[in-house]
Amino acid sequence: MRKRMWILILALLAVAVGCERRPLEMIYRSTVRVIVKCIWQVTAYPEGNTPSGVTMYFFRDGEYYTSITTASVDSCEVQLPEGHYRMYMITQSPEEYWRMQFLNMTSFENAATTLCTSAATWATRDGVEPIVENPEVLCAGVSDEFDISVKQTEEYQYYYTNLKKLKAAVGATSTRAGDIYDDISYFEERVEYYTIRIPVYPQNIVSQMYVTIYSDNADMLKSVRASTSGMARTFELTQNTTAGDEAIQIINDWKLYMDDADKYIGHIDGLITTFGLPNGEHPSALRDSTLNVSALLVDGKTVEDYVFNTGDKIQLLPANPGYRGLYRLIFGSVAEPAIHPPRVDPGGGKKSGMDATVDDWEEGETVEIPM
Repeated sequence: MRKRMWILILALLAVAVGCERRPLEMIYRSTVRVIVKCIWQVTAYPEGNTPSGVTMYFFRDGEYYTSITTASVDSCEVQLPEGHYRMYMITQSPEEYWRMQFLNMTSFENAATTLCTSAATWATRDGVEPIVENPEVLCAGVSDEFDISVKQTEEYQYYYTNLKKLKAAVGATSTRAGDIYDDISYFEERVEYYTIRIPVYPQNIVSQMYVTIYSDNADMLKSVRASTSGMARTFELTQNTTAGDEAIQIINDWKLYMDDADKYIGHIDGLITTFGLPNGEHPSALRDSTLNVSALLVDGKTVEDYVFNTGDKIQLLPANPGYRGLYRLIFGSVAEPAIHPPRVDPGGGKKSGMDATVDDWEEGETVEIPM
């Protein structure tokens, strides 16, 4: 009797264990499907366009795990094993940017992009600040941290493996074809249930700097170039702020507008892209930075140089759509122009004002001012 009792207990235990256990061949990969969903807001990218690609960097248990570059900019699918994860993304890939270099991309805390040095030699240097290129548009985003457990990988792989087998059996003739389709629907629902979805909200890390300078004798201006010191060179991608290193940026794109043609008073506007101010700073009187302006006049040889202290004169305004911020500088007004180029003879019978053809300056690039 005692022997029969033990046999019965063992049989019940075997049944109980058999109900919980799944065949080992069902769990052939210890991963879960993770879908990263990029939420593109209208204000996140200039002109409302999305990029043609993104690169995603995954970190598992504090260490770099993998990266993926894809043209699927709205959602990206990846298989990940159990662990604690952090992830960040950038638009395009590091190799596609020629004005910026990328640093420490496999270190979550230290990932950054820095501006390449410029070939311009004419800009005025303050101290040891390098002259750099102006940044290209770049969006970055950091997801919330997430976890994947061993149980999640087992559940996902069980339903995913069965789903594959059922779909493979659909083509075979069977009186239970209707049941197979019902089972496929069930397992598809379970696969979706165990799929992890991670949202990320990309934002443009690049701002704009918009400079206006009022001038009398504005018709004497033929070409203008300028440099501004004390600007941020590096942006820390996962920290969402600028680093401490400073650089000089070039403003070559200027346009002239006449405000009072009878009195020859007008203003020039220059617009560039920038990371902004170093260390995430806001404009302050404590900042010792300058705007250095050189104006080539219509005689093709007279150059007028001007230096403006910027410091707290910079205004931080709401950004234009698609950009991080707008740094605004205005020098002078129609009533009190900030620069005063002398009147010169254009020579050669030319009329004063802008010329469609301009010889190069002695150094650097000549940029025409559209009238």
